[in-house]
Parts: sequence; C-alpha cells; structure tokens
Amino acid sequence: MRAPWQRILLPALVTFLAGFLVGQAIQTTESSEGLEELPADLLAYADGMIEALSLDPDQADDLRILLFHYERERGRLLERRLAEVDGEWVDLDQRFESLLATRILRAEQRRAADTLRQPSTVALAAAPR
Repeated sequence: MRAPWQRILLPALVTFLAGFLVGQAIQTTESSEGLEELPADLLAYADGMIEALSLDPDQADDLRILLFHYERERGRLLERRLAEVDGEWVDLDQRFESLLATRILRAEQRRAADTLRQPSTVALAAAPR
C-alpha cells in the first residue's frame, strides 16, 4: 500500500503548475489592461510625430507620457467649462419646455405633458436581501 502523500503528490503538482500558469497569464493581461490608452486623436498624433521625427524608443515613451498628461489636463478643462455651462443649459431647457407648452401643445396635451414630468415610482418596494 502506498503512503498517502504519494497519492496526493501528482494532483498537487498539477494543481500548482496550473495555478502558476493561470497566475502568470492573469498578471500579464492585467498589466496591459491597467494602462490607460490615449484617445485616437492623440495616439495618431504620437504615431505621426514618432515617424516624422524618427524618435528613439525613449523619446517615443516620453512623448506618450506627455500626451497622457495633456489629455488629463484637457479633460479637467472640459469638466470646468461644462460646469460653467450647466446653469445656461437649465435656462435653455426651461425656455424650450415653456415654448413647447405655450406655442405647440393644446390644453389636453399640456396636462399629459405635466403628468410626464411628475416623478413616479419605479420599484414598489426595496428588493429583499
């Protein structure tokens, strides 16, 4: 009769090897997915600059890093500008709804439109946990 560790040795080694290989595969895919990709316009710009100026790999990496920071700043600028415009959009929406109600809709349609603006319950009760 064989010792218990001999019966466990082969499955344990196979499991260890499979776990190691899967771990390596996951680590490789996560590291490449974890990097943020530049938007298409900046990626095309980087590729064009690298080719036109014959940048070496270190310069190409530095250019991509610079463009990554540029994209972040561009995003922050856009967010600030959109926040400034929010009030104007609210005014525009109110004027549009007012013109729709007073110039286009008939009385019964206005009442129906008013009921559409009223909040309604989506779920009758909270889902059980």
